Amino acid sequence: MSSSSMTFGRPARLTFPRGGSWLAGLTALALAGLRRLDRWQLSAREPRPQTAQEVLDWASRLQATEPGFAADLRAAALRAMADEPC
Repeated sequence: MSSSSMTFGRPARLTFPRGGSWLAGLTALALAGLRRLDRWQLSAREPRPQTAQEVLDWASRLQATEPGFAADLRAAALRAMADEPC
């Protein structure tokens, strides 16, 4: 066996397919777009009540369908209104 046919110590060259970097870029772009869409859909939800009065209004809308939950909301809102400094 001659020394020219041996390949010891030769660094192996790794080559990626030509379209591989394009595919990786497109995949990253698609994932970023999907994340942005998800954040937009979550932020577009109905806004949550921020004040005690808004909670009382919400409780009055829920009274017909969920009376127990509406009573809990009303109690929490009234407790918060009593704790507020005048």
